[in-house]
Amino acid sequence: MVSLLDDKFTILGEEPAQGFLRVYQAQIPEGLKGHLYWFEVHTPEARTAFHRYKNAIRRLENQGFLPQGVLVSANPGRYYVFWPEQPKIALKPRRLRPILELLEPFGYQESDLEATEVDGRPLVGKLHPQLTPAPTATNRTNPATLPLDPSTVQPQEHPSRIEMPRKPAPRAHLETRPRAPQRLHFGSWPGWLPGLLMLALGSLALWQATNRYLNPPEYVLPDLVGKTPRQALEAVRSYGLKVEFTEGSDVSLPKDQILEQTPDPGTRVKPGRRLELVVNKPRLGSVPTVSGRSLEDARQALEAAGYRVAGITRMASGDTADTVLASIPSEGQPLRPGEGVRLLVSTGTRPPVRETLLPDLTGLTEEEARYILTVAELQAQVVRVASGAPDGLVVGQEPGPGVVLPRETVVRVLVAAQPVATLPKASPFAPARLEAPPPPEPAPAPTNPNINQPSPTPTPTGPQERRVNVSYTLPEDIPNAVVIITVQDEVLVNTVFEGPVQQPWSFNQEIVVRGSAVLRVVVNGQQVLESPL
Repeated sequence: MVSLLDDKFTILGEEPAQGFLRVYQAQIPEGLKGHLYWFEVHTPEARTAFHRYKNAIRRLENQGFLPQGVLVSANPGRYYVFWPEQPKIALKPRRLRPILELLEPFGYQESDLEATEVDGRPLVGKLHPQLTPAPTATNRTNPATLPLDPSTVQPQEHPSRIEMPRKPAPRAHLETRPRAPQRLHFGSWPGWLPGLLMLALGSLALWQATNRYLNPPEYVLPDLVGKTPRQALEAVRSYGLKVEFTEGSDVSLPKDQILEQTPDPGTRVKPGRRLELVVNKPRLGSVPTVSGRSLEDARQALEAAGYRVAGITRMASGDTADTVLASIPSEGQPLRPGEGVRLLVSTGTRPPVRETLLPDLTGLTEEEARYILTVAELQAQVVRVASGAPDGLVVGQEPGPGVVLPRETVVRVLVAAQPVATLPKASPFAPARLEAPPPPEPAPAPTNPNINQPSPTPTPTGPQERRVNVSYTLPEDIPNAVVIITVQDEVLVNTVFEGPVQQPWSFNQEIVVRGSAVLRVVVNGQQVLESPL
């Protein structure tokens, strides 16, 4: 038959009794096993031992040195402590010292406990009760200072041993002669002078502290906008302010620069006032998804995201006209607000299966030109030419824009490059002497003055420059359109006009070409004119 104690402890085993203490191996209904210390409190000694044991456990619990599951009961007839089983761990003395300092007033020592550890924190896994209090420095000198329960205080067992204070014996001879007054020796002033000096200095320091507390100084806040947090802290270090930092975003200003301050500059503040500084932490946006949208929807999406349309490049595609095919930079790329995004837009005309319409690449960067040719399924051959245009900018293309090419055709892309001149090293030889050229010899007179001699033909040195007039008028049956006018000569392809136009519209401009030249006009992605100039 299984026995129960207090209707909750199942007794699994029992150890030999120790006077009024019973030790059981027990299990609670939750299935947790451990040791149960049961006190038979029928004598003052048993009551004192239990309450000293209980108070020591409460002190451990209040300081967080007690594991979970320890049960303490101090009800009449049910005086016990249940310790759940814990792994016994040997702790280093320095980690065990705080626990022993708590248990020292109750007479418990290191040999009376079993230490354990949970999540790196030292705990008391089990504390063995003491049937008699161990001598400590406290109970040896003053037993009344032990933290026992008030009900456990018992009267002295041997009151006869209490020593009553003795009355002083009467003095046999009383002095009737008056004492001479003591004289002050002012000659010993070096002895009390330091004390007076310290008193004066202390009084002065107390007066200054009181005056500073009752009348704190005021400071005028400097202008901290534009400074770094370190510079701001250095500027107000002696003010005694409570400085708080918050984050703001302004992509036009450098990172970690103070954008705002509260209170404003020039405000008079006292120590302890709160100073709030907004530090710039610029947050870049990202290019929204525009592919597959109409041109107008893409424009609105970019404006809503804080960007603008920097340019439009049109090319033949099977998609509906004015449908955005891609963007530069591509979708999702980080970009500062206010920057421009270039769009690649479909013309709505489907080219032959294996042919594509070459777009205009002039004015793009090398990377952008490569991207557009990749989308058009063409191959790029970059040729760098000396030019006054910015380095890396496309200044021409071969063939010109608007030409229908088979796919995978190689397109020469002329990219501007800044010319670099190299100086030869100094020659070890003496420089040559410069002499004036000899005067030209006179031409021999013709032998027959009646015969006209033909003049020598100059040798051409390259394409000759000439000025031509480029003109075009938009047909009346087209109310509005996107017109691209290019002139291709023997050196480069020049885009003389590109953009949307409305009726009535015409173009007339004089330009310089080198050698033979061809005029091409593309309207809404369709080449409508190709004429030599």
